[in-house]
Amino acid sequence: MFDRFVVTCLLICGTCFIMLACGKGQEVAAPATTSPTNNAASAHQEMCWGIWDVEINGDAGEVEAVPLRTADFSANVLRFLQPPISPVQLLTISLNLPECKLREGLVVMDITLRHPFPERKMFRGFDVRGIVMADGGVAGKHDPALLFRAPGQTELLNPDGYTRRWNQSEFLTYGTIFGYTEGHKAAPNYKSLATLNPYKLFTPSLDLSTPVYMQDLSQRATFPVVDGVFKRRYRMQFDATQQPMFKFKYGVDASWSLPNPAYAPNYPVEAFDSWANCQEAYYVAVKEYTEIPYYVDQWVAGGDLDFLLTIGDWQAKNGDVLSEISHVWIESPTLFELPIDVRNTMEFVESTHPTQATYRIFIEDMMPDGLFDQQMLITVESAYPNTYEPMIQGATTPFVWPSAPLAAYCLADVPITNLVPEGDYAYVYFLPDWCATMRYQCTWDEQGPGGSGSQNQLLMANFLKQNIEGYYNDYTHVQSWEGKTNTYDQNTDALRDTVQSLGYSWARTYNDYFNAAGSRAVIIIALNTQDQPPDPPFTYEEAVAMQEFIDNGGLLFIMCEASGYFADEGYDQLFEWLGMLMEYGGGAEPEYTDGYTWNITWHWLTDNVELYHYYTCGTWVTMDPHVLTLIQTETDQKLVLMYPLPL
Repeated sequence: MFDRFVVTCLLICGTCFIMLACGKGQEVAAPATTSPTNNAASAHQEMCWGIWDVEINGDAGEVEAVPLRTADFSANVLRFLQPPISPVQLLTISLNLPECKLREGLVVMDITLRHPFPERKMFRGFDVRGIVMADGGVAGKHDPALLFRAPGQTELLNPDGYTRRWNQSEFLTYGTIFGYTEGHKAAPNYKSLATLNPYKLFTPSLDLSTPVYMQDLSQRATFPVVDGVFKRRYRMQFDATQQPMFKFKYGVDASWSLPNPAYAPNYPVEAFDSWANCQEAYYVAVKEYTEIPYYVDQWVAGGDLDFLLTIGDWQAKNGDVLSEISHVWIESPTLFELPIDVRNTMEFVESTHPTQATYRIFIEDMMPDGLFDQQMLITVESAYPNTYEPMIQGATTPFVWPSAPLAAYCLADVPITNLVPEGDYAYVYFLPDWCATMRYQCTWDEQGPGGSGSQNQLLMANFLKQNIEGYYNDYTHVQSWEGKTNTYDQNTDALRDTVQSLGYSWARTYNDYFNAAGSRAVIIIALNTQDQPPDPPFTYEEAVAMQEFIDNGGLLFIMCEASGYFADEGYDQLFEWLGMLMEYGGGAEPEYTDGYTWNITWHWLTDNVELYHYYTCGTWVTMDPHVLTLIQTETDQKLVLMYPLPL
């Protein structure tokens, strides 16, 4: 049986000879339709490159892109985009089969774009964005005409941003260069309902998977003519019940303006003024959450939302981004009721580039209705121009555009904690598979020992740096306590190096009795079945000593090897003495199958931890809602449990 799906592709991009202009106060001459070098206007322009149907055979890993023509396309540019005039196809799509899980609806594809005019350097593009147009199940509150994906609908998992441009519902000048254009061979009976859609940016400083915030801003998101071939990776999640046919529209938007002729014939980036770039903000992203809401159950939920928002606008100067912005609307389907304009209350934090600035935004009294699917929509409206209306001299053609201000958007999934952040808490950390945390040889990945793919030690460093009120917090010594079992032959080099890098001393101890004297943290190596540990493995007096330790600022870790290697029968009693409710096995639904996870639940202890990996792991899972669960995979419930104990 073949897994097949059809992706209907619409490509809408700015080139020089189709004069759809949105310049700031400049008039534009009527567009030429015969030559891409005649009658170019100097104002900002956005135009259409062409249309493709794409069919992907999932089992065979084959992708076929078919260029389409439309009979009433008033400025036929397709002849530039496909053989024989163009020697190669300008759009190619290939599946990354090792990462795809087609039967689960996960599709990972690499999309390559080529510049259509490799010999005409004056037609350098800017802000070339490949847009995924799919489902829209949630309406905006500030603007009900804005439709974006609901949880469970088609999602681009790694978007660079969101745009309203060229959606199928609002750009209604069908069959012309000024609106959405459907191909004759487009997939029948499918319409993209979303008016807000995600995109990936194509520019030289971004390779296949580089995040957009790492782009070289000095290049101004250019798409040069020479070497104008760029590839980006799209990770898309579809509703798996719709397999084997998954559908969406695809468009490419770009900007351009007439360069300064003094720079002929090479036309470098500096030949184009800032109006060659997109007129709305080019970057809107949440940089960091400094306070997040909490959700325990339908009766216990609340908290405030405090986050840092970075906005970039190419027309801004010296970090004065707000001069280019009229409004910044914050809204959520679930967290709070009414949209809020925070433009005049945002607190400036920093500017790391003349076109960017970061602001702090604080919103009180959140009311999340769950731990997941808590969306927040951020709308950054442009001050000028403030409309999608094209400025075409003489109004040579009718045009329908969205009746909304020109804007850039961010659709964020707000992290929610299940810990009530009121009062002082101590924590007991339970880490299945102490091997992956203690030893370098257990953190190998495809990049080699200690490679950037494994972040176990970063997570441990975050644990150890916590400041909890109490006299144990003032000590600078960390001990691994292995007195209940024989682990003399096990390496601890990775964790030892992490501890020492933080300025703490380190020692392995083998006392028969738990003793935390002089220690900031105690790491208990769990009991191996081969050593026939006592049941319960710790005495009540030891549990009391552990409780005293964590009540006074100590950090207590319990590390075990995979559950098949140690006796867990006695742990129920210990957890009961410590006030922790634990269950074994459990019904956590797996989310990943390769041992890695990218969706670590946000918590201040996991700051900057993007990836976590266990090679072996136990099957511990808790059903208590107060325990923070970080990791789940198919082979095991890979958990890091942090249990808060009220002081």
